[in-house]
Amino acid sequence: MTYVRIVPRRRWLALVTMAALLSAGACGDDGDDATATTTTRPTTTSTSTTTTVPERPISTTTTAFDPTSVEGQVEAAYLKSWDVYADAVYNLELDETALSEVFAEASLTTRRDEIAARIDAGRAALVRLDHAYQIVLVDDSTAAVVDNFVNHQVLIDPVTKAPLEDDPNERLLVNFKLQRIDGAWKVTHIEKVGE
Repeated sequence: MTYVRIVPRRRWLALVTMAALLSAGACGDDGDDATATTTTRPTTTSTSTTTTVPERPISTTTTAFDPTSVEGQVEAAYLKSWDVYADAVYNLELDETALSEVFAEASLTTRRDEIAARIDAGRAALVRLDHAYQIVLVDDSTAAVVDNFVNHQVLIDPVTKAPLEDDPNERLLVNFKLQRIDGAWKVTHIEKVGE
């Protein structure tokens, strides 16, 4: 039995736009993406300043399906795979455990190799997407997520996290195969279908 549900693009765009506005508001207008915090001690007149690198914005993507349904489980696993990937390329950290929780088979190898290459080259990225996906349940342990998303991923400086390129704003059509492995849905195959 096959189920198809189209997630309204309008809701995803609104959430992504809100996240972008929140992140832009946190950066300041002076072009420096590092956050500066000033602390003044009440007993003295001295001021100390520390600069911290901004963390990757938390995903604001909400699910469209009931989380207890099979579609909801597939959707949650799919979105989590993006969050794990986004954290890895933002922080340039290869977390084998986190990757193996959401990817398996060919996709696990591909993602692991890509992240390792990014770490070696110092190619950090900020991943942002406008999702527009359909979930197709093939059987009890196989599903496909066909996502016609808008890609806003940009390379960033690995230290300051400042963007190094313009937003590509490109629409991609990608098919993600998920399988239930040991009770958990994992992305096992990723295939770019078109733009």
